[in-house]
Amino acid sequence: MRRYNLVFALLILVLMSGCSTMNKINPFPQHVYSTPGSSKGGKATRAYDPKTKPYKVMGVTYYPLKSAHGYDEIGYASWYGSDFHGKRTATGETYNMHALTAAHKTLPLGTRVKVTNLENGRSAYLVVNDRGPFVRGRIIDLSYGAARKLGSVDKGIIKVRITAVGTVPAPSGTTVAAAAEKYHVRVGAYSNYSNAARVHQQLKQAGYVHSHIKRVNRNGRILHVVQAGTYASRYQADRVLSKLKKSFPSSYITT
Repeated sequence: MRRYNLVFALLILVLMSGCSTMNKINPFPQHVYSTPGSSKGGKATRAYDPKTKPYKVMGVTYYPLKSAHGYDEIGYASWYGSDFHGKRTATGETYNMHALTAAHKTLPLGTRVKVTNLENGRSAYLVVNDRGPFVRGRIIDLSYGAARKLGSVDKGIIKVRITAVGTVPAPSGTTVAAAAEKYHVRVGAYSNYSNAARVHQQLKQAGYVHSHIKRVNRNGRILHVVQAGTYASRYQADRVLSKLKKSFPSSYITT
């Protein structure tokens, strides 16, 4: 009997050790989203806060963090300026290249962050109001104003530390409907379906897996419209358009 008690005690210790290890690996699991609705035949619906709503860019779905609490990361920052000045950001407000703002792929919109240039020690407090950068190896896109404050305009890309320090209220006039507006990158419209199919195939081979052909009736004339994709913000669509312009110079954005 004593032997069984010893074995049982050892088993309990092993299980407790295993639980402790799991908590150390991931004490705050991210990207867990509940899906309200019936599990028996009913269509499940998802209700997301506009600040953390998942979005898709070039076939990749991004799941913003539910909370920025404790966020602290080191990586590389780029900046964007006049090409996007005056255009709508992911929050629905107008991008001001001179303001102290930034674009981030997964931080909740409205997060206030402290960004430190690890190459010269300068720091700035910025508000995340856009999505990006969608370039491998970069974790944040600074506004021109932020890049000037951090001393990175001339260098372009710098190593930074990003620390979340709070949130700011949503800009006045921002609504769920505005956040849900979609931007379509249109490559061309063809009366001949085979021409549209050829361009569509080229887009798919280039990685635009969500490109499609839309059939429209324009004043009695049937056209086959080829779109590279649909995006949640103007910023995302502009980034895709800038890449497409080399191969498809007549591409443009519609809403």
